[in-house]
Amino acid sequence: MREAVPNILTLTRGILTLLIIPLFFVHFSYRFEVIYGLFFVATISDFLDGYLARKWKVVSDFGKMFDPLLDKILTLSLFMLLIPFNLLPTWVFVLFLIRELFVDGMKNFCLYQGQVIPAILSAKWKTFFQMVMLHATLLLLIFPGNTFLTPLVFVTAYVGLILAYTSGYTYFTLFLKAFRL
Repeated sequence: MREAVPNILTLTRGILTLLIIPLFFVHFSYRFEVIYGLFFVATISDFLDGYLARKWKVVSDFGKMFDPLLDKILTLSLFMLLIPFNLLPTWVFVLFLIRELFVDGMKNFCLYQGQVIPAILSAKWKTFFQMVMLHATLLLLIFPGNTFLTPLVFVTAYVGLILAYTSGYTYFTLFLKAFRL
């Protein structure tokens, strides 16, 4: 049973993402509170699936492939869905989107060629800052004009962008080394 728990958590994040997306298009009381609650559970599942897989030594090919894929689907979906609320400049979301697609493209190409490029520390920190930014942005929809959340959104977005492109550059150099380009 232990072997299945991390993968179930990963799939749960995918299901939660599918629940979150349409909620942005349906208007009802406490819509953003429900979205935030689902996102909160999704981020907890993201932490737990990797933690438990490593702790219990049940890392699987399914988890290696679908954990980062479902993370990207969750974060990129939220980036696009949050644009109309003008809580951050659109270009911030676009730069995150470009980086994610470019790095994933390189990593997938390497994987197809039998070369695995592991996650690097700056990319993990990038993800942390992205998640804090998304949490703060969703909370800002619940508490508009909050004097703590607004600066938090901007600081975490800009730090996340710096880390995104720093780690992207590192991945690009690893990509070039892997294929001696």
